[in-house]
Amino acid sequence: MMFTVMACWATAQERFPLAPPDTSTPKQTYQSYIEAVTQANRELGIVYRDLSNVSDSQRHVIDSSFERASLTFDLSQVSASSQNRVAIESVMLLKEVLDRVPPFDTSAIPNITDVERWTVPNTSIDIVKQPSGQYQFSSETVEHLHSFYRLVSHLPSNIQASPDYYEYYSLSAGRLIPPPWFAVIDAMPEQMMIEFGDQAVWQWVALILLVFVLVCYAYWVYQKIEHVLLKPVLMALGLFVFDWTADYQLNLTGTLMTTLNMIGELMFWPLIAQAAYLLGASCCRWLMVGQRINTGLKKSLAQIMGTLAGSFCAVCVVGYGLHRLGVPVYGIVTGLSLGGMAIALAIRPTMENLIGGVIMFMDKSLSVGDFCSVGSVSGVVEQIGVRSTRIRAKDRTLITISNGDVVKMQITNFSRRDRYPFLVKLGLRYETPMETMVAVTRDIREFLAQHPRVLASPLRFISLRSVITA
Repeated sequence: MMFTVMACWATAQERFPLAPPDTSTPKQTYQSYIEAVTQANRELGIVYRDLSNVSDSQRHVIDSSFERASLTFDLSQVSASSQNRVAIESVMLLKEVLDRVPPFDTSAIPNITDVERWTVPNTSIDIVKQPSGQYQFSSETVEHLHSFYRLVSHLPSNIQASPDYYEYYSLSAGRLIPPPWFAVIDAMPEQMMIEFGDQAVWQWVALILLVFVLVCYAYWVYQKIEHVLLKPVLMALGLFVFDWTADYQLNLTGTLMTTLNMIGELMFWPLIAQAAYLLGASCCRWLMVGQRINTGLKKSLAQIMGTLAGSFCAVCVVGYGLHRLGVPVYGIVTGLSLGGMAIALAIRPTMENLIGGVIMFMDKSLSVGDFCSVGSVSGVVEQIGVRSTRIRAKDRTLITISNGDVVKMQITNFSRRDRYPFLVKLGLRYETPMETMVAVTRDIREFLAQHPRVLASPLRFISLRSVITA
């Protein structure tokens, strides 16, 4: 029984592998970070000694250790597009800074939940209580880690024979573990590994070549590709490959990569939004063509719906792109809602005309080519657009009426008549005999009665006698 209890107690002390790091107090946060980064550096030391023989289990241990260590940082102020890279850099930078900080008593770190902030002695590195109640290294600490590292990198490490893993990481290729092709760079003269502007010389050379390739690719896309939809898609693909190569292969770090990442995102998402707009509009038009809709009004409505669908897709894409850049999209939407009243008043006439066009489509009162009377205007409908309807009058003048006004007027569509009265006046000479007039009247009545386009009932014929009487 004693051994069983001791075994259960020992098992309880070991943290479950899937459990997140303990950040319940400043001391637990500090210890969780130190444990995770120590394990990661131990594995990195083994890997860096023999890059040609890296196992999947070693990669998994390194990745999981860095992920656990990154959970002790407040990355809420870092854009989503840069969080992965900033997390890795923060873990490595903080380790190098703490190794050069004057030794302090770790037992003095608060192990209670009543404190709001604890600062590492002789530094500006803070562990702050978050709204969730957990403790993390503050976002201000994350922001200034690069400057902290530059200030203390010349100092000796408190840990004997501890290499500067961040320096090796920032000057090598790949994420954490260099790819096989880095052996070619490593075999070059030492001058290629000299640090200049937080990057190695070989990284600057590779970046210049990468920019040149991107410029040539952009020229090819916009000069040789004729398809309207393919241009933004191919250009966005080129920007994605450029950003991925600079980040995950060349392993550019610090402010340079942050700037390149932001520029790339600012160019990438508008291109995707343009492609989304074109695709949404094309899909609506394709659906209309598939239904063999050929009337002018329905074509106009298809154009309207395509524009609205494409615009909606583009706005969603731009919103997601702004979110990745760290822009508070929800705050912007809230701010826009406050000005919604003014915007609604400003676009009221436009919305009236747009809704009027939709009503005309649903009501099917007019179509292009119809001869109609709209209010006091008569003529042939030539175009039904997003904002207005154009009518060609009998005197060949072109009259434009806004859709909002059209739906309010009385519309008489002569082209939609299922039948119409046939009124003809026959002129006879004054000396025509009565017998001839009677015969003509009888023949006309018989002809109309037998004609297939004349309704059998009611058949009205005004005789000559009634006219004379009248």
